[in-house]
Amino acid sequence: MDRRRREESIRYWAPHAKQDAAHRDKARIRVVFGGNRSGKSEFCSKEVAAFALGARLWLPEDDPDYLTGRKGPQKILCVGESFNEQVKKVLVPKMLGGFIEETGETVPGSLPAAEIKGTKKNQQGVTTFIELRNGSQLHFQSYDQDPALFESTDFDVVWFDEPMPYSIWIPVQRGLVDRMGVTICAMTPLREPWIHQKIVKREDVSVYVFYTQDNVGFGLSQAGVDDFARNLDENEKRTRLRGEFFHLQGLVYDLYVRNSHIYRQPREKLLEKGPDGRFLIPHDWGVTMAIDPHPRTPHHAVWVVARPDERLIVVGELRAPEGNNNVAEFAKQILNYERNFLRVHSDRIRRLIDPSAKIKNPVDGRSMWDVFCDAGIYTVNGSKNRDGCIAMTKEHLRYSPEEGIYPTLFFCDDLPGIHDELGQYIWDDWTTRTGQYKTEKQVPRDKDDHFIENLHRIIADEPRPIDPAMFEAQGDVYTSDFSAGY
Repeated sequence: MDRRRREESIRYWAPHAKQDAAHRDKARIRVVFGGNRSGKSEFCSKEVAAFALGARLWLPEDDPDYLTGRKGPQKILCVGESFNEQVKKVLVPKMLGGFIEETGETVPGSLPAAEIKGTKKNQQGVTTFIELRNGSQLHFQSYDQDPALFESTDFDVVWFDEPMPYSIWIPVQRGLVDRMGVTICAMTPLREPWIHQKIVKREDVSVYVFYTQDNVGFGLSQAGVDDFARNLDENEKRTRLRGEFFHLQGLVYDLYVRNSHIYRQPREKLLEKGPDGRFLIPHDWGVTMAIDPHPRTPHHAVWVVARPDERLIVVGELRAPEGNNNVAEFAKQILNYERNFLRVHSDRIRRLIDPSAKIKNPVDGRSMWDVFCDAGIYTVNGSKNRDGCIAMTKEHLRYSPEEGIYPTLFFCDDLPGIHDELGQYIWDDWTTRTGQYKTEKQVPRDKDDHFIENLHRIIADEPRPIDPAMFEAQGDVYTSDFSAGY
């Protein structure tokens, strides 16, 4: 390749079919999942360069997608996993050209050398800033920096390379609001399961999956792919070759994700309506709730009803506001939620709580359990047998029509907290241990599981409906027009 062609490599970019489609997409958030060497980072570097230059120079000038549609100099953020690895060894060489240790090759930069006005490096010698002659700027940061460093900064375009922490995603998205900025993500989804729940499932997000094989003939040979595949177990092949979410293979409740259309139901399918048109929990349905209080993190609560046909329905969730973890205030929120949303009298509710709530405060000698009692919320200790609770919950979720087995646990679809947790509840270390190396004793990751812990305690308590005979004199009738969705 001659010098000019090396320096202006963006003009000679020949994307494969999926890369081309991703370049032409108009969504403000585009996510590319791909296996190793599938061309995902190459796509991002070329698209970022196009935004910086104002045009996709590899396309004919009369192509409708030649111009990016963004006017004026662009302020661009490129973020990788760490400065000394991802930024130094991948992102910067992709933009400026140089040796990439990951592949062992020297590559031309996506930015033409003639367009670069200047660069800056940090004390470690890593390029952190590139300015182009047209005024566009590229800033480089990494996930191992303090999330506070991403606050109060606005950008036109952001490139996330590999799965990003949620604590960084949020401030960066805030920084894109004023300029209606564009986000491009490229990742082999080995970590950060929240991405599946909070980004992939959004209707305004475009998702592309690049297989490693897509890049055969565009930088890879089939022999090279086959040789790489021989080093992987079956689970890793699904992620590293095909870009599938690795955490979904390590979900504790994988049945829930695969059959979420069955378990998650609109409230009108699961509950009746009273004379005033609001949803009603019949008097003969048992109601059990559980509280997971914490001295520092927000308190959580979950409500489950038991129908006379032995089906259980998760009907409520409540989380204390961030920064307001007052126990007495949360007790008021619980009573208000039950009275005005669930419309269930407190006398009908069986209450469970994490046993740690009875630990006395050394300052005044009182516990969180005491404060709940002061508000009229009387609780008993919930189960701490996590393994047993998981087994019981899985039994409720079983679904095998060919065997005549149907689920007995359902969730109202307007409970985002518990649905998010179920979709991210994985076995600990799943992202760093492959199946054959995992120990026999699997332990769920202890993170973002407060709603699930409440659900576990309720399931272990084996909720029961109330004896209908108690209400015969009042004329209450149970109806069974239940649509389970299967």
